[in-house]
Amino acid sequence: MKRKTKIFVTGAPGFVASHLIPMLVKNDYKITAMVRHLSEKSEISIRVKVVVGDLSQDGTWSKALRGKDVVIHLASQIAASSPILFARNNTLAARNLVDAAMHHKVKKFILFSSAAVTSTRLDMYAKTKKDQEEIVSKSSLNGTIFRPSMIYGPGDTKNIGWLISFIRKMPIIPLPAGDDIGRQPVYVEDICKIVLKVIEKDYPKKIYEIHGREYITLKKMITTIIKILKLKRFVMTIPIWSLAMMISIQEKILPSPKFTRDQIESLTSGEKFKGDAWWETFGIIPTRFEVGVAKMIEK
Repeated sequence: MKRKTKIFVTGAPGFVASHLIPMLVKNDYKITAMVRHLSEKSEISIRVKVVVGDLSQDGTWSKALRGKDVVIHLASQIAASSPILFARNNTLAARNLVDAAMHHKVKKFILFSSAAVTSTRLDMYAKTKKDQEEIVSKSSLNGTIFRPSMIYGPGDTKNIGWLISFIRKMPIIPLPAGDDIGRQPVYVEDICKIVLKVIEKDYPKKIYEIHGREYITLKKMITTIIKILKLKRFVMTIPIWSLAMMISIQEKILPSPKFTRDQIESLTSGEKFKGDAWWETFGIIPTRFEVGVAKMIEK
């Protein structure tokens, strides 16, 4: 696809967008970024047109898709106290966006789904991300769907970013028992490069499983971070049930818990995904975990 391609990006204030939008701007694309709240406008580059709106509701935001070549749907409800919020901000929002994209004859539609849809822990987030996939797949759009595993990189305040912060603060690091507990994290700039490839070339309309090439155990994550930070920490192996009890207690007594059940479950799910050899499909060299973590700590 030629330069000056017009791209509409949702979820502009988010972590992935904070890396993707500057990369798109650098490559001379014309970007319209969508935010949900007016206060989020200031977080976006001055070289980007910003639209304020709620995808779950009809509004003038849909007019912003007129003349756009590509839509990149990043916005997502990750956590919520009510299932209604997942249904509204994931399922309904995706349906409205797809309808608007078809109405304005958008050439390519890129959906960021999640590896959670294939997880054994199929919660409301995973169910509604699956809904999004079906909406895009059944539409007439030229849709590309990514199912990334845990994404990490500079600016990440969850998962790996949270783990770095925790190790910086705590002299004793609890490690859940189990040698094979880990994840397949993928570096944020790698997945942004994949998006560029899909914009620039025609790939089959399909779902791509985007997982880290390496399976990194939680123990290796912790020891790698400690080494790069050049800190002395005592890593204490404890049973998972014991860790769960500790988390439950501190969640009840602390106004701002050091760690939560969701964070621990995310880091210790231990699920291994087969995925696609995306490094071959898209011709991108995956960033090694220790290199990605070093960049996070440096920035």
